[in-house]
Amino acid sequence: MRLLARAALAAVLLATACTTSGPRPETVLASGQAGPSGLATDGTHLYWTNTTGGELMRLPLAGGTPERLVSGLSRPRKLALSPTHVYWANLGTQSVMKAPLAGGEATVVATDQPDLEELAVAGDTLFFADGSSLLMKLSLNGGPPMAVSPQPTGSRDIATSATHVYWASSDGSIRREPLAGGDEQLLAQGSLNATSLAIDDTHVYWTTFSGGLHRVPLAGGTQETLTEGETRPHSLVVAGPLLYWATGSKDGAIRRMARSGGKPETFAAEQSEPTALVVHAGQLYWVTESGGTVVRAAH
Repeated sequence: MRLLARAALAAVLLATACTTSGPRPETVLASGQAGPSGLATDGTHLYWTNTTGGELMRLPLAGGTPERLVSGLSRPRKLALSPTHVYWANLGTQSVMKAPLAGGEATVVATDQPDLEELAVAGDTLFFADGSSLLMKLSLNGGPPMAVSPQPTGSRDIATSATHVYWASSDGSIRREPLAGGDEQLLAQGSLNATSLAIDDTHVYWTTFSGGLHRVPLAGGTQETLTEGETRPHSLVVAGPLLYWATGSKDGAIRRMARSGGKPETFAAEQSEPTALVVHAGQLYWVTESGGTVVRAAH
C-alpha cells in the first residue's frame, strides 16, 4: 500500500510539474551558437554576436542556415545597424568595430573604450554607452568619438527618436539630449542601476537591477512605477500596447505587461539567459546566451 501511495504521489508531482512549467511559444531559428548576445534586424536578416565564439553572425528572417560574417573577434557583444553597416562593441579590445552588411572586412572605428554597453544609430551618428563613465557619439562619416554629456553617469542603455537621444545610467538617472545638439535634460532620477530603456510616442520606460519597471513622459514630468519585484529585468522593448523584457539568467524568462500598467505575466518560460529582445512585423526575437539559441515568437 505504501508503494502504491508513493507511486500515486510521484505521479501527482510529475503532472503538477508538467502543468506549471510555463508557456513556451518560441520557435528556434538557430541553435548551437557560442554565447549569442547582441541582436538586431534590418528587416531582411537577423544579426547577432557570439561572445564566447568571437563571431558576427546573420540569418534571414524567414529562417535558414546561419552565416558567419566575421570571425576571430575578442568578446563581441552588443550591436547596432546603419543602412550600410553593422557596428558592435568588441569588449576584449575595448573597441567599436564595423563591417558592411553585404559582407566584407571588419574595421575599427573607435579605440580605448572600456566598459562598452549598448550601441544605437540615429542618422549619421553612432552612440555608444560606457557603463562606467560617459555616453559617447561618433560621426559615421569619420572623426574621433566625442562625449554627448559631460556628466559621468555610467550610461547603460540608449534609445533614439527622430529628435533626441535618451539614455539610462548606472546612477539611476534617465536623460536626453537633442540629436542636433543642445542642452541635456534630466528626465528622472531614481534608484541606482537603471539597466535598460525603451521609448514610445509618449513615454520613456526603464528597468532597474533591483526589479522595478518605471516610466516618465518624454519631455519629463511625473515618474510612475509600473511594477516591482522582477528578477533582474533587462532588454526592455515596446511591442504594440505591451512592454516585453527578459528576467533572470540561466533560469530566465520573457515577461510582459501593458504599457499603461497592470499585472506582469510570463510570456516565455524556461529561457536560459535570455537577452537582446528585438521586435519586427508582429514577431518578437531574442537570444539565449547560455542556451546558444536564436528564437522568435508572435507577440
